[in-house]
Amino acid sequence: MNILVTVDSNYVRPLKVMLTSFFRFHDNENKIYLLYSNVKETELKELQQLIERNGSRFFSVRVEESILSDVPVIQYFTKEMYYRLLSGMIFAKEKKMLYLDPDILIRGSLLPLYEMPLEGKVMAGIADVAVNTLLSGHKTELGFGQEEQYINSGVLLLDLDELRKCFGPEDIKKVVEEKGELLRYPDQDIINLLFREKIKVVERKYNYNTGYGNAAGMLKYMAGGFLKERKYPVIVHFMGPTKPWHLAYYGKFGREYRRYLKKNPDLGMDVKGEWIKRYFAIGRHLLKVILCKMGGSNHEK
Repeated sequence: MNILVTVDSNYVRPLKVMLTSFFRFHDNENKIYLLYSNVKETELKELQQLIERNGSRFFSVRVEESILSDVPVIQYFTKEMYYRLLSGMIFAKEKKMLYLDPDILIRGSLLPLYEMPLEGKVMAGIADVAVNTLLSGHKTELGFGQEEQYINSGVLLLDLDELRKCFGPEDIKKVVEEKGELLRYPDQDIINLLFREKIKVVERKYNYNTGYGNAAGMLKYMAGGFLKERKYPVIVHFMGPTKPWHLAYYGKFGREYRRYLKKNPDLGMDVKGEWIKRYFAIGRHLLKVILCKMGGSNHEK
């Protein structure tokens, strides 16, 4: 398989966890491609060692930041998130790649997804549950109809031949000029707008959101919903600003993620002895959420 990743130095360690989980289910030879601007040489060497130790090959390409100088970058979103769109230009000899965000966990074989025919579409992706339901107003602002599927950009199967035919870097600038401040999830919004009707929607199990949706969803999950979901997702995606390597993370599959950290000290994210700090951090986080909700309700009244 051709696997594409794009990170800066802040996400190298999570990338190692993701790749470690990937190699657990894919021991045949794979090619891992990295597009980056700000990754240290020592980190590149560590990635190469991890990848080659698992029988795969590593190809890294440094992208000049000036190529996409005008793209919006907000909150925890980085410029590197746009680089996947350049893969068709940069890897001219490749026909297909599977893009994976670094903040995900692989729990099964990705071959069925990778070998899926795209039937003339530019890419395949998974519908973003949050944006299509709770946050559907954002779709409307961007000009999508409620019946249209807005996809999450964390897992994308790319047909590079089709991508080369219909995309150039200047297309991003056009969308930014047209939509401007409406781009709440910059790269994801742009991908949905650029390739509208050219994206094949696939099963949710290949990009499963670890959020609860709301308080009722959390209670339902804690009351036994996890038994139904425990074996379901092939790819778990830790969406949002709080990640499983943060002490305050209290979402789904956090324990499974931390098992990788405990068993692989060379990943550089040792969490041993942190459980007390973690539970205090979770308590503070939940209290903050509750107070914010109460403040919002009082304001509305």
